[in-house]
Amino acid sequence: MSNTVPSLVKLAAAPKQPTARDRETLPAIKPKTWTFIDSNTSELRPVTCLPGCVVDHRLDRETPTHPDDIQCRTAGSDVFLPMVSGGIDGLEEVRVMDAFIRREPFSKNLHERVPHAQVEIVEDHWIEALDPDGLATVILALESQLARFREVHAQLVELRAQGRVQL
Repeated sequence: MSNTVPSLVKLAAAPKQPTARDRETLPAIKPKTWTFIDSNTSELRPVTCLPGCVVDHRLDRETPTHPDDIQCRTAGSDVFLPMVSGGIDGLEEVRVMDAFIRREPFSKNLHERVPHAQVEIVEDHWIEALDPDGLATVILALESQLARFREVHAQLVELRAQGRVQL
């Protein structure tokens, strides 16, 4: 029995990651450092933000805050598509396909204390706490689905072209 993959099967590759040389050329982003008053202990606690953090921590700094409520995240990008819900008149704009990096430095869950990806597929439906391999798996699944969309598009274009001739 052979362990090789048949030549007809196309294997998708994981997204290219930056090399050490690429990382050397990237500009260093100095993360924000600040303190907050722990609402449990009344102690002043230091926080170093995730590089690229877009969260406004002003309220965290100005009022006692529970450590579980401290989080950092990078910017996402809102994309909206019109979707039907609840019948013919139920057309609404729905946020789809967003991703960003998140870190919760005082979380009880250790995997949330390190940077991890959050992916929003459709408004308020998330795949959370993805490590690099998990995010690569999501990317590969979406790339596969995008390839299927392109096939459907080509088929639609062809069927429409045939329909024009038959009219």
